Amino acid sequence: MQSIFPDLPREIPVIDAKTGDFMPLWSLGLSSLFQALQENYKNEGIIFPRLSAQNIANIQAIYTPLIGSPLPINIQDISGQTVFDTTNRVSKQFVITYDSATPPNILAAQWNILSYLVLGSGNPNGSQAGEVSWFYYDLVGHVLYICTTNGGTGSAVWTAV
Repeated sequence: MQSIFPDLPREIPVIDAKTGDFMPLWSLGLSSLFQALQENYKNEGIIFPRLSAQNIANIQAIYTPLIGSPLPINIQDISGQTVFDTTNRVSKQFVITYDSATPPNILAAQWNILSYLVLGSGNPNGSQAGEVSWFYYDLVGHVLYICTTNGGTGSAVWTAV
C-alpha cells in the first residue's frame, strides 16, 4: 500500500518528549507540506486572490439577504477571506458577525477594507504616499492621521484625527 504522503519522514518518535516539539525531520516535512498546500504563498509572501469590484459585489449579494437569519447549511462562513480589489486597488476582508441566539443570526456580512498603519516622524502631508483608509502615526508629535485622498508622496492628503 502506498503512503499518502511518501515524503514525510518515518522516524519515531514524532514528538520530542523533553520539549513537546516535533522532531526536526517531522517539523521540516510538515512545514514543507503546509507551504505546498498554500495556494496563495509565494517567495514574496502571501498573495491575495485578485477580484474585480463586480466579483466582490457578486459575493456580497449572496450574503446580504441572509442578514437577520442563521447561516444556511449549504453556504459557507467565509469570514477571514481576503482579496485584492483590482478595480479600487485595495485589499478587502469578508467578515460575518452573529448575535448570541441559538442558532446564531447574522448581524452583518460585508467586505471591509484592510487599513494599514504607517509609522513615521512628523506630518505625513507632502512626505508620505497613501491610500484612503490608511493610518499614519507621527511618533514625534504623537498625532494619528488618516489618508482622505489617494496619492503619491506629494499628493496624498492626510487628516489628523
